[in-house]
Amino acid sequence: MRKISRMAVLIPGGLLAAAVFVSGCTSLAGQATQAPTPPGSAAGAASIANAETDAGAGAVAPDNHAVDIAVDLEFAKNNGEWMVSWVEGRMDDSSMAAPHPVSTGGPVQVAALAPDVQLFSPFEGATPAGSPQIDSEGLGEVPVTLDDFIQQSNQSAKIWLDENGQVTKIASRYQP
Repeated sequence: MRKISRMAVLIPGGLLAAAVFVSGCTSLAGQATQAPTPPGSAAGAASIANAETDAGAGAVAPDNHAVDIAVDLEFAKNNGEWMVSWVEGRMDDSSMAAPHPVSTGGPVQVAALAPDVQLFSPFEGATPAGSPQIDSEGLGEVPVTLDDFIQQSNQSAKIWLDENGQVTKIASRYQP
């Protein structure tokens, strides 16, 4: 079994780069075939390109980074630690239908959930029902458990990461 190590580096300009390394591999491309990967179909260098900004001043908030539109969320345990994988997305408004999130086709990104991660959904419980409770960005405001969040099969979310690259908050997007 190969040892998996994670590293996060804060890059000037407020970007957080995270990487998953498997000892014994000579390249990142070899990881997918040489060792089991955390959730998702690939692992490797990941960059967080969408920094959380202060709405009033437009300044980057220190030690708090966010992926505004994350799609294809998957949760799995890796050595007893919960991990989440996602692909960065964008809003597609090219059709006559309401705008909806789609993948940008970038790499699968993987991060550990912080022990005190906060999860928010538009709905309570494991089965979405009733009227959604959302904020001005269309993000869920109802605190839910990890089990309920996973059961709801959220299509997209906003993900906040701390300076260590751990996920501190996930809020699913409401999609009518």
